Amino acid sequence: MKRILPFLGLILLAACAEERPADFVPVEGEPDQEIERFTLRQSEEGRLSWELVADLAFVWDKTRQAVAQRPTVNFYDNGERTAVLTAAEGTINLATNDMEARQGVVVVSETGAVLKTEVLGWDNRRQRLFSDRSVTYERGGMVITGSAFESDADLTDWKIRHPRGTVPPEELGGEVF
Repeated sequence: MKRILPFLGLILLAACAEERPADFVPVEGEPDQEIERFTLRQSEEGRLSWELVADLAFVWDKTRQAVAQRPTVNFYDNGERTAVLTAAEGTINLATNDMEARQGVVVVSETGAVLKTEVLGWDNRRQRLFSDRSVTYERGGMVITGSAFESDADLTDWKIRHPRGTVPPEELGGEVF
C-alpha cells in the first residue's frame, strides 16, 4: 500500500498539471504598440485554422501579449468556416496563440449551435475552447446551462459541467404526442 500512495500522488499531480494554458499575466504600463485593424492568422500545412480580427489591439512586447478590442475569431476546417466567436475584449498570448475572450462572448457554429458566456479561453495546442464560468449552449430547441464548458471550435464535441436545461423530445429521438 505504501508503494501505491506515491504513485497515485504522481498521477494526481500530472492530472492537476492539466494541458490548459497558464493564466495570462496582467499587462502593466503603456503598451509598446497600438495596432488598428489588427489581424492574426494561424494555418497548419498551408490551411487556415483560425483568423482573429479586431478593431484595435494593444501589444506588450515584454510579456508577448496583445489585448484586442471587439475581437472576432473565425475558425476553419479544410478551408471552410466552422464557427465565429465575438466578444468585447480579448487577450492573446503571442508566443502560444492561446486566447481569452471576455464580456459578452458568443460562439456561433455553422451548424447552428450557439455558446454564450462571459469568459472563454482557447487552448491553441489542443485546439479546444474552454470556460470555468457559467455557460449557455443552444442548438435547435435544446438549451443547456452549466458551470463549465469544453469543446472543439465548431461546438460539436462538447462537455458541460452541472448541466441543466431543456431538450425537446425530437432531440432525444422520441416523439411528441
